[in-house]
Amino acid sequence: MKVISKFPLYLFLNIQVVEGLLNYSKLSTNQNFSNHHLQMRLNPTSFKGTDYTITEFPRPALRRVPNKDILEFDSAFEKKTQEMIGMMYESKGVGLAAPQVGLNENFFVYNPTGDAASKSYERIVCNPSITKYSPEVEVEKEGCLSLRSDDCAGQVARSIWIETEYQNEMGQNVKRRIKGFEARVFQHEFDHLKGILCYDRFPPEDREAVQANIDKLLGLYTDEDAIVDPDDEQAKSMQPRPLSARFMPPLEMEVDEAPNKEKKKKSSSAKSGFGAGGFGATKKKSSGPKKEKKKKVKVRNGNFSSNPTYK
Repeated sequence: MKVISKFPLYLFLNIQVVEGLLNYSKLSTNQNFSNHHLQMRLNPTSFKGTDYTITEFPRPALRRVPNKDILEFDSAFEKKTQEMIGMMYESKGVGLAAPQVGLNENFFVYNPTGDAASKSYERIVCNPSITKYSPEVEVEKEGCLSLRSDDCAGQVARSIWIETEYQNEMGQNVKRRIKGFEARVFQHEFDHLKGILCYDRFPPEDREAVQANIDKLLGLYTDEDAIVDPDDEQAKSMQPRPLSARFMPPLEMEVDEAPNKEKKKKSSSAKSGFGAGGFGATKKKSSGPKKEKKKKVKVRNGNFSSNPTYK
């Protein structure tokens, strides 16, 4: 999973209706998002310290369910997870699920900072379940290394918080309520364990936009065991539900910095005959204390958010 740019505000939807705004700075790495195109970048053919490579669509490991639960938390499993964490950092990502390295096993690794020096944020998640999803969701662009990241990115709605149960790398039971960007990472990797790719959640417009690249990946895989679509039962049970149409946030909103102060009446004259405050109106200078200005807050347009790719 890769992260790209910082967004000061997130838009939340509830049944595709904007409920409100939440201040939240997204963790990022210095990657640039490219618009959909046919020049697809290649994944590394090898990684340091491991024989694992990235499993690309439509290889069957990405769609097979159920994945085998982790029962032995021994040195062999620890080695496996550390190799995957190394691959995650080498790919400049923030998460990697077992099916993405060709293992049909029920675990994934992640670090929401994407920083190899921030070891305390590393998580190894085994046999997970999401017991509760927030009704509010946020919409951001996601991509996936198994879909060659930037070339197949699109809008995905995710719950802003989730309640989870899983086992850590030592087999200890963990219950957590996760929110913000970490919740998005967890949901993305959890999807992989259910045979779901972020592409399955795209609205129709984004699916159409990346179809040429999907077709190219299909053409590159010549074996007869390709699995193109997710399991029907898993697809029907996806939470939150995929977007039925591309989400278009408002361009801007006004925030009154001094809502409790008494507002003075505007004094203006029209130059072009449209009346006070109309087209061509000019404001008269007024004496006395200056009025608090309204601050315009620009709201990010989800269509053009740069480089939000996930692995």
